[in-house]
Amino acid sequence: MFAPVRFSFIFCILHSMSSFARKIVGTWLLIGCVMVFVQVILGGITRLTESGLSITEWKPINGTIPPLNATEWNQEFERYKEKVQYKVINDGMTVEEFKWIYFWEYFHRLWARLMLLAFVVPLPYFIMKGFISKPLGIHLIALFVMASLQGVVGWIMVKAGLSGLFVPPLRLSVHLTLALILYAYLFWMTLYVYRGTGSFGKATQGIKVLAFAILCVLFLQIFLGGILSGMKAGLAYPSWPDMNREFVPAALYNEPSSISGFLNYIPQDLWGKAFIQFFHRMTAYSLIVLVTIFFFLSRHVATDKVFKTGLKLFPFFVLLQATIGILTVLHCIGKTPLTWGVLHQAGAMFLIAETVFVIFHLTSNQDTANT
Repeated sequence: MFAPVRFSFIFCILHSMSSFARKIVGTWLLIGCVMVFVQVILGGITRLTESGLSITEWKPINGTIPPLNATEWNQEFERYKEKVQYKVINDGMTVEEFKWIYFWEYFHRLWARLMLLAFVVPLPYFIMKGFISKPLGIHLIALFVMASLQGVVGWIMVKAGLSGLFVPPLRLSVHLTLALILYAYLFWMTLYVYRGTGSFGKATQGIKVLAFAILCVLFLQIFLGGILSGMKAGLAYPSWPDMNREFVPAALYNEPSSISGFLNYIPQDLWGKAFIQFFHRMTAYSLIVLVTIFFFLSRHVATDKVFKTGLKLFPFFVLLQATIGILTVLHCIGKTPLTWGVLHQAGAMFLIAETVFVIFHLTSNQDTANT
């Protein structure tokens, strides 16, 4: 029989932490959550402004300093001129226009470096003061490894895109999904430090399994959304509730099927765009149904005021995200709208946080018995 993972093993942080230590470490982790949130938003802006390929080299250390004079700017611009994206899309771009797209990619990379400093600099002090227990230290190491992997995946994604018009959709989606897994993991740790463990409610095994199922479907939806964005599939069907006056787009059975459009950006791949947008919509509807069922089944689960409020907000967050998604696709006329696209990405992160919040409180009373 399937059972949710025993998070008592995964997040066994010592209960001997003082309230002061919990407050300090919890605030540190919360700042990390906010910084990851901002980083994902910056990534979305970078993608929507088509800025991701403007920096053609990976310089983890000396890349911290941007071009400082006209000569250095011209050198960077000449490197970009050698790439397919410039030759096909941005031919004739001025240096000043190049500076605009360079800024977003540079800021995205700079923020990643700032996140590293925000975690690494306070850590020796926390260790010296005894604020970091061994189990928490292990999970912080895991967090650093995941963040490092994410940086490498990001460069692999950009490097693959430099030989084409845009970043390959599948690699873009992997980069986005890994970032949000990191965000969910960090948010869970923050809740554990701030809230501790205890009996926040009484839920059946079925309700807990349903909550985990919602989380899995949510990450599937995010993965599909990343591919959809990389394929620019929203531009092919900017209508709702139909898809250009069809519920099931005719391209799914009239056009030749191929996965090539998922692996590389192919403007003429209508089948791929129809498939990914239709699948994305159906998964969104499934999420709404699952959260609605969960909401009615869990109405009397919470015994904690904070948890009870979180449960009430669950359907609100999923409906808000669905509404933003609809407005985003309706505004995909010729170009993906920057504002709505960024709001849709932010909505996904709020929904992840809400889902993790609910699962944490459903399982935390098991932690008490095993810590």
